[in-house]
Amino acid sequence: MRVLLITGDPDVAARLTDAFGRTNCAAERVTDAGNGLIRALSREFDIIVLDRRLQAGRGLALMRKLRRAQVLTPVIMLTAGGQVQDRVACLQAGSDDCVDDLTEAEELLARVRALHRRSPQRTGTVHLGAARVDVARRVVMYENGAWVTLTRRECAVIAVLGSEPGRVVSRARLQALVFPERQAKSIVDTYVYHLRRKLGREVIATVHSVGYRLGYVPFD
Repeated sequence: MRVLLITGDPDVAARLTDAFGRTNCAAERVTDAGNGLIRALSREFDIIVLDRRLQAGRGLALMRKLRRAQVLTPVIMLTAGGQVQDRVACLQAGSDDCVDDLTEAEELLARVRALHRRSPQRTGTVHLGAARVDVARRVVMYENGAWVTLTRRECAVIAVLGSEPGRVVSRARLQALVFPERQAKSIVDTYVYHLRRKLGREVIATVHSVGYRLGYVPFD
């Protein structure tokens, strides 16, 4: 597993690098937001661990930039003190999980593994019944050999839903991860509409007043 660790705190870096080194994780560390963004865009990682306190609070800004750049790699943010408002801010910025930076390394590693198991990037594929989505190529491939291309945002919606198979993902979470620059949650509904027109109504199920979950693509 490849982990990008973005923190300027040498103590946190040493503790987590040691923990990753004792497992089957190859950790690469950068100390600032600029290099963190460059590495996340230029290399493929399975998980990103991002310190919110990076450069006097720039961790949240970097989190938003990653999602605007369509970096869908799962992110765990480190917070100081574990205050509720800190966790909410991290999740609203687009992180997948957040923990106190003093959390035991074993718990953090368990969270990293759990996110990795759920991530469609682990295989690069999201399965939709009789079809599968190649996330990297943004192509839906059917068992009969037919295929359909997706736009970057359409594929991002499928990838986010695919990271939580069987679970409902709220409109707010989809908006934060795929459309962080847009204010209106209706943008999510618009892209769900486009995907249903391309792939069939069954591809995404609506859970009223909550959000969406993956359905399936029927075999034609």
